[in-house]
Amino acid sequence: MSEPTDVVGSTAAVPPGYVHVAQLGTPGPGSAELLAPRLQQGLADGGTVVLACAPGLRGPLLDRLGADGVHVVDPDELGGRAPDAIAGHTALVDRLTVGGTRLHLVTDSGRTSLGVPAWLQTEALLNHVLDGRAVAHYCVIDPGDLGPETDRALSCHPWSLTADGVVPNPGQKDPAEVLRSLWSAPGPDPLEATPPTLEVEDVGSVRQLRRELTTSLADGPLDPDEAEDLVLAIDEVVANAAEHGVPPVDVRLWVTEQRVLCAVADRGHGFDEPLAGYGPAHGEDLSVGGMGLWLARRAVDRMTTAPLADGDGCVVRLVIDPRRED
Repeated sequence: MSEPTDVVGSTAAVPPGYVHVAQLGTPGPGSAELLAPRLQQGLADGGTVVLACAPGLRGPLLDRLGADGVHVVDPDELGGRAPDAIAGHTALVDRLTVGGTRLHLVTDSGRTSLGVPAWLQTEALLNHVLDGRAVAHYCVIDPGDLGPETDRALSCHPWSLTADGVVPNPGQKDPAEVLRSLWSAPGPDPLEATPPTLEVEDVGSVRQLRRELTTSLADGPLDPDEAEDLVLAIDEVVANAAEHGVPPVDVRLWVTEQRVLCAVADRGHGFDEPLAGYGPAHGEDLSVGGMGLWLARRAVDRMTTAPLADGDGCVVRLVIDPRRED
């Protein structure tokens, strides 16, 4: 991640490496007016422009840029839960930065159908995952999409685009700090004050647990594939607790018409590795294992860790939130 040190003029080249730039506004003609000179300069320097943004921004930019050197990408290809969104961004960069070409990417904050926290995770993680890659990433931050989370969204971007050009963002935060702020919870989820759909204390048979989880999820909001993925994620967290935690391992599951929550508790100290688990631990070689956190994160909207209420152990919460129509 390039260090924000100096003002970069309105059409001057951005620093090398991954430069993550926020532009506060709506994805429309006003934002296009600020972005177009920088993108035009990027094309003139031999770079590639990718527009993965809302039609209201994409149209005015295409009018100014033309089609040569410009790729239009469905924003959904870069969306989804953070592990999938990260994979989409990485694949795009790999495909379009061959031979040292610099990529100029334009996105916006409208991809929040999985909830704002999922989008914020991706924005924070891109600074870590794409560090050093030849990408200038301009993200239009719309307070209408994000509401009270607008400041946290801005903090994911080391740079800001203003009428003065690209300038350092004094409010930017380290990716790990952003992720911890998203995952920290003042106490149990409100659902935990209600009777669980399933409760298994001191898990013995993992096979039996999987059967009971599958049965409990059958009448919930998840389709069969999503339910199967969640069972696998819970299985991975239970296995991790059994291997690295302190027994007993207890599982409680709540299934409502809109939400699913699973709490896996043991008597260990938990873990604090906010940047872990957003890709297989050993890259593309899945045969050597190390996939547990990655598989779990792919299956849920949020995975948090916290001390147990009595302080004697920790609990991992896996949450699937209600879906929001775009």
